[in-house]
Amino acid sequence: MRIMEINGTIFKILPQSEVSFGDGTQKMKGGFVIMSDGEYAKKVAFELFGDERLALLSRLSVGMPVKVNFLPVSFEGKDGKYYSTLRCTNVFPLVAAAAPSANAETAPAPTASGDCTWNPTGEAQPFDSLPPDEALPFENDLPFA
Repeated sequence: MRIMEINGTIFKILPQSEVSFGDGTQKMKGGFVIMSDGEYAKKVAFELFGDERLALLSRLSVGMPVKVNFLPVSFEGKDGKYYSTLRCTNVFPLVAAAAPSANAETAPAPTASGDCTWNPTGEAQPFDSLPPDEALPFENDLPFA
């Protein structure tokens, strides 16, 4: 499955709780909600499992623009119903593009991507258990893209 991404603004940080999985393991769960960018902006909730992923929440605050990498996940519950969730694999703060400074050697290069640019300086690590995008069999498996 291909990792998806969305840009938006942090709307709410969700409380953390302990959850039990079907195999008997227990992990901490947390999450956050963003207001997506675009003409038809919507609130979108993401889940994070485990201490490594929950550490990502410490970098976030309400009102912060972010880029979120996520996987849509569906599973069958004990009641026989199917449930879907969006599991955050990484989140990157977006920062406003810097104005030109007097010292051009230390100023960031201008970007053509608009008023925000990806800030890769965060401490988060990529989701290790997924294959790189090049190893995935489909270039674009979305029916509407």
